[in-house]
Amino acid sequence: MIVPRSLFQLDINLMLVSFDEQRVPSLQRPYLCCRPTLSIHKLCQYVAFQTSLQANEVEIYLVREINSKVDFSISMSTPISIPGIIDPCKDKLQVLEEQETLGRLKTSNFIHGHLLLAYRKKVCKSES
Repeated sequence: MIVPRSLFQLDINLMLVSFDEQRVPSLQRPYLCCRPTLSIHKLCQYVAFQTSLQANEVEIYLVREINSKVDFSISMSTPISIPGIIDPCKDKLQVLEEQETLGRLKTSNFIHGHLLLAYRKKVCKSES
């Protein structure tokens, strides 16, 4: 009997954190459990809905490596609200394309078993 590969894919636990809480607030529910087939576009829609942005204004990054000094010994039931948890100058980040899926992301950076993703409002050329 041949079993489809998709049956072996486990759900992915992830944590979404804001780059800049002054511009885009933290989410009420930053911890999600998602199918590996979920697209980054759907995550952009989720963040947009929770933050009153448009989905096309949201940019999501994979946090490949954290070099910032952050204490992750907090309880998973407590919402994350750590200003500046992600430092683009110190941490290794990869911008994600909307068509990518969670199952295709390659990283070994899990915090308490959660894939760490950061989001922010896209920077317009006039804002740079």
